[in-house]
Amino acid sequence: MKSGNRSNALLVELLIVVMFFMLSATVLLQVFSTARSQSARAGMLIEALNETQNVADRLYGAQDAEAALAEMGFSRQNNGWSLDKNGYTITVTASETSAPNGVMNHFEVRAVQNDEALLTLPVARYWEVQL
Repeated sequence: MKSGNRSNALLVELLIVVMFFMLSATVLLQVFSTARSQSARAGMLIEALNETQNVADRLYGAQDAEAALAEMGFSRQNNGWSLDKNGYTITVTASETSAPNGVMNHFEVRAVQNDEALLTLPVARYWEVQL
């Protein structure tokens, strides 16, 4: 009779150990899945930052901003320019302020994903008018 109780106890112990390892594997799988999705999002954010900085630099140095945007692949939208990238969209809006001796061009370069602004970079350039 004692050997039956002992084998039942061993079986229960083995079941507890197996359930512990299954639970641990489930938790680790969730942790790795979350880490992978966060890593993918961080990679996309870095790519968006690099692309947005490139656009801002090109706009700052361009003589003709519209030609530079068209050359980079932007399409004209109702309130600015837009370019779809891998999982995000870069938008550029422009405004102009006149001054007695020149013109100040203001650009706002923004990376957007699902109507959420990831980052925004302002660009301003003053063009002196020759009298």
